[in-house]
Amino acid sequence: MLAWTLAFASGIYCLLQFSTIPSLWVLLILPLLFLLDRYFSVFRLILLFCLGFSWALLHIGIDVSHSLNPELESKVVQLTGSVVSLPVIYEDHVQFTFNVSDIVDNQKKHFISPGMIRLNWYKTKIVPAPGETWLLSAKLKRPYSFMNSGGFDYETWMMRQGIKATGYVKDNKTNQMLEESNGYFIQRLRYELSQKIKNKIDKPLLGLVLALSLGDRSQLDPNQWRILTNTGTNHLIAISGLHLGLIAGVIYFLTLTLWRQFYFATQIIPAPIIASILAFAVAFFYASLAGFSLPTQRALIMIAVFLLGLLSSRRLLVSNVISIAVVLILLLDPFSILAVDFWLSFTAVILILYITRYRYSNQSPLRRWLQLQCLLSLALSPFLIFWFKQFPLFSIFANLIVIPVIGFIVVPLVLLAMILLLSFPSSAEFVYGFVDKISKLNWSYLDFLTQQNNAIIPVAAPDKFSLIIAIIGIIILLMPRGLPGRWFGLLFLMPLLFPITTNLKSGEFKFSLLDVGQGLSAVIQTRQNTLVYDAGAKFSEHFNIGDAVIKPYLREKGITQLSMLMISHGDNDHIGGAYALIEQFKIGRILSSVPEKLSISHAERCHAGQKWLWDDIVFEVLHPSLESDFTGNNASCVLKISSQQGSVLLTGDIEQSAEKRLINNMPEQIKVDILLAPHHGSKTSSSNEFITTIAPDYAVISAGYRNRFGFPKQDIMTRYEVHGVETLVTYISGEISMKFSAEGLIIEQFRSKNRRFWHH
Repeated sequence: MLAWTLAFASGIYCLLQFSTIPSLWVLLILPLLFLLDRYFSVFRLILLFCLGFSWALLHIGIDVSHSLNPELESKVVQLTGSVVSLPVIYEDHVQFTFNVSDIVDNQKKHFISPGMIRLNWYKTKIVPAPGETWLLSAKLKRPYSFMNSGGFDYETWMMRQGIKATGYVKDNKTNQMLEESNGYFIQRLRYELSQKIKNKIDKPLLGLVLALSLGDRSQLDPNQWRILTNTGTNHLIAISGLHLGLIAGVIYFLTLTLWRQFYFATQIIPAPIIASILAFAVAFFYASLAGFSLPTQRALIMIAVFLLGLLSSRRLLVSNVISIAVVLILLLDPFSILAVDFWLSFTAVILILYITRYRYSNQSPLRRWLQLQCLLSLALSPFLIFWFKQFPLFSIFANLIVIPVIGFIVVPLVLLAMILLLSFPSSAEFVYGFVDKISKLNWSYLDFLTQQNNAIIPVAAPDKFSLIIAIIGIIILLMPRGLPGRWFGLLFLMPLLFPITTNLKSGEFKFSLLDVGQGLSAVIQTRQNTLVYDAGAKFSEHFNIGDAVIKPYLREKGITQLSMLMISHGDNDHIGGAYALIEQFKIGRILSSVPEKLSISHAERCHAGQKWLWDDIVFEVLHPSLESDFTGNNASCVLKISSQQGSVLLTGDIEQSAEKRLINNMPEQIKVDILLAPHHGSKTSSSNEFITTIAPDYAVISAGYRNRFGFPKQDIMTRYEVHGVETLVTYISGEISMKFSAEGLIIEQFRSKNRRFWHH
């Protein structure tokens, strides 16, 4: 059965690697394969592969038919629908998921509903509750994400959530609630419980309680996330298989013990049957409160299969239980195979079973627990390194303490308090007070671990082949005691821990313009040095480009420190992410036209004449001069990078007056092969004279998808085209990488190279 499951899953995974959707005509091969399988069993695996491929293809066909019509993007439309999620309340807006039943444009034309959309409602005191039906005026656009090496693929995540558009509510007198409650009982219950919890407790305890009781992690603050991530314990702040298995087990054994005390009851319903029913019912209810996340789905299915096995008095093969869980999850949601937690969930279960299979014969429970945690941390390390490009060194010590505390003390108390809230709120407060004391000790312990040197070990992104080799090494290392040569498995981990990175030779450099939306950030790499030019925007306390885009990119490339950070000027879309980089990376030198805004003592002012040589690559600041009276955009640091293979000019947000100064003062120096178009392609920059003087082969432009400024302006794009300059824009190309080497200029566009059929 395991081979059949792998074949079915492989078919789904194969389809999801396509850049365009295959024709439904491929389904016609299924009848032929069914016929061949009837006479030749060798075709069974091929049939199951094609069944997986076809099942995913059918889902895609249904999914695409409900996409947002491109005609409606950025237009004001009238939406009728229901709120279907817990509202997330931020400082300046409320965010919620809206199930659209009708969509009408300003011409009163009706369009096919896109289904689920995510809306932001800014500057409002209204908090739409789950189940409410609303008429809303809104602007929508299709899901769009930054596309960079090592970055989070938001478009894929939105596709997996079934969300077909994002947008914001427009202030309009027509916005009104049409019906107070319209189904969505579970979401309504989750909302009411969350409101009661919020009325009883405050942060930081609130974030932990909502996460463990309702699966709502929106109230965890950035510092809590940092501590959890750096200690490898963030898996505990989610209602997962661990929590569901614990609750189901406790309910099963309590019911079994109590029911057996009543003889007549056991004659009507046997104790194992009632215990199994109640255990599954409680687990199901708990999973529903968590919103049926992927780990809870997997756990529910495995609990159901295990309980059915107990009732049938038949011994079930573990491989069959796992196979059934995998198939059922993929039947419900084929796209779940793209999720990291899908792989981690099943991998963790398989590894626990493998570790415990031939061990623990006569060991004490405490020793078993300690050994399991140590070996499991070792076994999961290749997967954590592969997906997260870092390894929390003290995760073993963190999980040894926190898993039993959270699983056996905090979760039961949180659930008890939630039940008490409905009838005995004062008792619930007492329980929450006890939970608060325990959680403070937990946070203090975890924070202590994060303060240690090398709490997080960054590792360059390994390839899939290195991961496979590492898995083989882990299997060898964890073989039963007594088998010779187990330590030989350590050699198989070397490619993962020390991946081969593409080293630049002396005289070569790589220029990467990152896709950061409406903002700017570029990374220049030489053989031994790295410079980051601008750091994108900071959107809130929870989200900035430094953490979301630049840090993952640098981790992906194995870069742990920066030779220089240069911030061209003080606008948020250029400086916002710099603070995160300063906190998390060792930086040799910092240059900026506004060093006072960086709040760091060794930040220097950039000025014309600054020049240095890295690995035979010349870096030179051309603007502003020390005597310059420019401010704001026109004071942007202008940097030229030159080599024998080519040159790049980075211009920040300079406008035509600064362009004219450069043309007059150094017409020869500003001639380059690649120009970073000034000010995102605005009409105030890229004058005809500037383009003519520079005479670049390419102009690259950093701009956000459907940004409110309309950058880059069509007039500017036409101007570059007239001058014979090829233009590349980040919202179309994603990350744009240009490598200058002896072989010539090599250009890669990340979005087109890594595009899947659901991407723009």
